[in-house]
Parts: sequence; structure tokens; C-alpha cells
Amino acid sequence: MANIVWSGAKNDSENIGMSNGLTDVFINVLVLSGSIIARTAEEKRLIVWLAEKDQSKVGMGTVGFDVCEMPWNWETFEENRAFLLNVIEAAKNKAGWELLDYTPNEELLFPCLDKFMQLISKIGTDNIKPEVLKEWLEAANPADPVLTDFPKCPKHGTLLSCFGCQICNN
Repeated sequence: MANIVWSGAKNDSENIGMSNGLTDVFINVLVLSGSIIARTAEEKRLIVWLAEKDQSKVGMGTVGFDVCEMPWNWETFEENRAFLLNVIEAAKNKAGWELLDYTPNEELLFPCLDKFMQLISKIGTDNIKPEVLKEWLEAANPADPVLTDFPKCPKHGTLLSCFGCQICNN
């Protein structure tokens, strides 16, 4: 099984196809870098949402997603998109990698991060689905970290999802 990250059309040549192992690394480095630089609630929500793409809890090959269906906030979309582009750049600069118990394979990972950057760069407010944010928050358990004070893993410093720490789980 594998995972696909896409924007709008699942069969687009710009989609990111990744093995399950590469998906884990992809999510891990984004959650690490994003947890370091996230400041606002909207930024933290985006990272927690990515952390919920935890194959150890959700299932192998089941965490692909459409970037248009991320929990974007219409009012802060431009700032949040810029934040996410900074997160990707920080991941490529290995922010937080020292907390991993492995060394990511840059030859496999960096092309995926580059494509992710392209997908995020191309979307605009006309592509996003703002109802996703509302539905995601309404479906959350009251104790869900996304509805609390955004707790972090004491070991990795990552924002916790409803599944705990993405890095600990892997």
C-alpha cells in the first residue's frame, strides 16, 4: 500500500506518491519543524491535523490527503499558507531531525517536500474548502489536543494529536 498527497485531482502528475515508510518520515519531519515554528492557533491546528496522519493509529496506506481539504481558515489563509511553506523549508533544513532515532533518506524525502511545496504554493482561497475546518473541530472530542492548549510531547516537543505524539508512535 502507499499514500498520495494531491491538490484537487487525484490523478494529476504533480501528486506525491509515497510508500508507507516514506509517508511516516514525511509527516514526522513536517510535524517536527511545524511544532518548532507554529505560534498561532491556526498554525498549530495545521500541524496537529498533519500529525493525525499517523499510520500506526489510522492504518497503513490510508493517510493520503487533498491539500485543498486541509483545515484552512479562510480569513487567515495567506498567512497560513506562508507558514506551511516555511514549515516545509524548515523540514528541508533538518529542523528537529536530531530528535529522530533515524536519519531520513534525503534523496527520497526532499523531492516529496519539494512537490508538497509546489502543491501548497498553487492553491488559493478559491481552492480550499473552509467547511473542513468547522467539521473537523466539531467532530473532535472535548479532550482532543486541538481543542485544548495544544500540548506538546515532552520528549520530542511536537504538538500532540488525538493519537499522541507522531514521533513516539513511529
